[in-house]
Amino acid sequence: MGRLRTPCLCICASSTLHVRGDLVSSTATRLTCFAILSAVEEDLRNAILRSSSDADDARSILNEERYEKALSRRNRDVGEKARETLESLVPYLDFSDAYEVLSTLKHRLPEDSQGALSTFAPHVAKITQVRNRVAHTRPMEVDDLAALYDAVEEALNVPSELWQNVSAELRRIEVDPAYVLGLTISLVADPDNAPQHNLPAPEFDETGFFGRRKEVDRIKKAIRGAYPVVSILGDGGIGKTSIALKAAYELLDDPKNTFDAFVWVSAKATILTVNEIQRINDAIESSLGLFASAAEQLGGKKAAAAGDPMAEVLEYLEHFRVLLILDNLETVLDQRLRDFLLDLPTGSKVMITSRIGLGIENPVSLSPLSDHDATRLMYALARIRDVKALQGLPAPAVTKMVQAMKGHPAYIRWFVAGVQAGKRPEELLRGNDLLLDFCMSNVYGYLSEAAQSVLRSMQVLPGRRSQAELAFINDYSASKIQSSLLELMKTNFVQMQGASMGDTSETTYHLSDFGKQYLDTRHAVASDQRLWFEARSKELTELGVALQAESTASPYDPRTIDVKGPGDFSVARILRESFREYDRGEYDAALVTCREAQTLAPTYHESWRVEAFVHTETRDSGAARAAYERASELAPDSPTLNYFYGTFLVTDGSDPQLGLGLLQKAAALADVPPSVILEITWAHIQLNDFESAVTSAAHAISLRPSREDAKAALTMGARAAVYGALRQRSELAFDKVAELVEAFVELAEGVRIETLHGEGADRLLQLSVLCDELREQVDDNFLAGSFDNFSARLRDRIRALDSNLLNRRIGSIKNKNPERMFGFIRSWRSDYFFHLSNLCSQEEWGYLVEGVGVAFDPADDGPRGERAIRVRWLG
Repeated sequence: MGRLRTPCLCICASSTLHVRGDLVSSTATRLTCFAILSAVEEDLRNAILRSSSDADDARSILNEERYEKALSRRNRDVGEKARETLESLVPYLDFSDAYEVLSTLKHRLPEDSQGALSTFAPHVAKITQVRNRVAHTRPMEVDDLAALYDAVEEALNVPSELWQNVSAELRRIEVDPAYVLGLTISLVADPDNAPQHNLPAPEFDETGFFGRRKEVDRIKKAIRGAYPVVSILGDGGIGKTSIALKAAYELLDDPKNTFDAFVWVSAKATILTVNEIQRINDAIESSLGLFASAAEQLGGKKAAAAGDPMAEVLEYLEHFRVLLILDNLETVLDQRLRDFLLDLPTGSKVMITSRIGLGIENPVSLSPLSDHDATRLMYALARIRDVKALQGLPAPAVTKMVQAMKGHPAYIRWFVAGVQAGKRPEELLRGNDLLLDFCMSNVYGYLSEAAQSVLRSMQVLPGRRSQAELAFINDYSASKIQSSLLELMKTNFVQMQGASMGDTSETTYHLSDFGKQYLDTRHAVASDQRLWFEARSKELTELGVALQAESTASPYDPRTIDVKGPGDFSVARILRESFREYDRGEYDAALVTCREAQTLAPTYHESWRVEAFVHTETRDSGAARAAYERASELAPDSPTLNYFYGTFLVTDGSDPQLGLGLLQKAAALADVPPSVILEITWAHIQLNDFESAVTSAAHAISLRPSREDAKAALTMGARAAVYGALRQRSELAFDKVAELVEAFVELAEGVRIETLHGEGADRLLQLSVLCDELREQVDDNFLAGSFDNFSARLRDRIRALDSNLLNRRIGSIKNKNPERMFGFIRSWRSDYFFHLSNLCSQEEWGYLVEGVGVAFDPADDGPRGERAIRVRWLG
């Protein structure tokens, strides 16, 4: 800090505070409790003196502990030279001690006074708690005044001379309840052992603190946590100051409290009355004024006059562990304040209340009161203020009123005060412009134009909107809409809510009730802007209709975007653009566009699925799988996603077992097309589960597939039958071979004949040849007959398609010359020459390795002897 001195901590507690526009020593509720408690204590002390005599020893009557306590209090008050008599010490007994002493002298009291004291006994514990809150300026509880009244009135029902002062005090309060406002609280008490503080008497003493227990606990937990700054955010009058005081007082009395001092500084500049918003004289309106006030509270006027009050405050916060509470901070927000909060020393904390967040703190946003608590508050205010027009209303009617007031504490207090002043309830509920100005002022002007535009779009298009929708409607990028919403979330104009979207939750945003009322009243949207927002919304809706139609027509097309509702429309539009960029060969741009979609809608699985598609097509399997995994986490029960991810894993070969599981899950989740079953068939082949592959191929055929899908199903079934038969033949499991071949023969006989064109017919021929070989190999006559039957039936299917196909041969590659593009096929003990040009598909050249099976047409018109034409790979 540049100075070699240690500051002296001297909290300057103000003796007065503002309460609803009047400068008074405390609230009427607290002062009324004080008046009654003072009378109770005076009557108890008088009864002790009446029941004792000059012969009584003070130590004996009081006991040693009470004697020393009273003596210490008296000596602090008048010095140590006064005589130590019972009469001089009794005035220094507090309520609890006075009651206990009188209880030991109860046998000396008149019989009627004994009965009055017994009647009072059940209330002593509660009254002791109330007295401690009054004496030590702790927040009052909701039933403190009522409990105190009930106790003394019950005691007065027993005729006696014991409660003379209490009786007189209640009569005086009944005649002139305002007289208590002239009192100064002064109850016998020992010095407060709590840390030094200047916390004001809570403004909620009138009714006690209502509800919000979870919020109080969260604030206390946040202050005890790692964040140096904790903010309480909300509209004006929502209860930020009250809950801050409640939390501060509870921390103050916590035995585990670690702060040396609690310092309260308020920048409150206005007060709401029934008829106007009053300015507070000498209100703090700059951060320099705020720091000067904090410095004065910490070290007196000399500290406040320091050249740099901010540095002065930081020095105190460095040397002492201080909880600095800055109330109503929105009136003094500037960069100097942010710099101060970023420079806080370890150990000290700052709690702020504001209508606008700073973005550098741990925020706690206050919501309105629940219907239950709001109704209780209304009844409590009506009873305490004796507003008979409201006291007699049934609970449903009061609940309806507080619902119209959105559970807003300031609105409820203002409403009750208005009815008390003679205004009609319906007039106050309808004409609340003054209240809106008070609650929402000092906020709108802080917002950027981008954030204000988002508010205008939400005014024109009410309801919950996703981040992506708001980005489209405002024509914003992902970063721009995020910064705007973050700015708005620091205020209470906009509320955020998670909405369940199947397996995930989507965050939506909407205007708060008070925010909408204020904006519609003070910042109505111009007609040209309204038309523009409505046109953008219509464009988004029309796009959504087209996307949903595509999604319904071909959901298993990888270029179809899966959209479930309006929240997906704008992001699906962006993903469409990613496909266009991919088609143009702009792969990096396509991935950037996917990232934009992911930023706008982090929980929308299609943003990640399309990224996986791009990675797959560009052969980046690792990135593709990572994107698919992210998508799967977001939508584990999406049939289409399970299909695409499963297909990738099977085709890529990285994890066909997991891929099969995902494909089967897709089939279990929805009625799937044959293409999904075909992928399951292929997965079974990859995993060498040939029996299941044939079964799946038959399932695909049963779904009435297209001609191409039917051909694929037959071909894959035939491959599985051949592969399985060869493997089981090598294991001499001939009965299993027969079962597998029979299953395929039944499949082949059930398809349309044109389905056999191409590889299908050759596979039937290959399997027929294999059955002929098996017939000769087995010793079992039944199996031999079965294989002969299967071979004949397979040849019948080929003959039905084209009898010339039966002239084709089945053989295997003997050798191949890759450089000169020719090779030889061994079949029927002969070698057949073939060239690359003789293949049915030249793409199969790479698969033709030594020993692999092929089908071909024999020809003997070549100069080199027999040759093979129309060669087809049958590996």
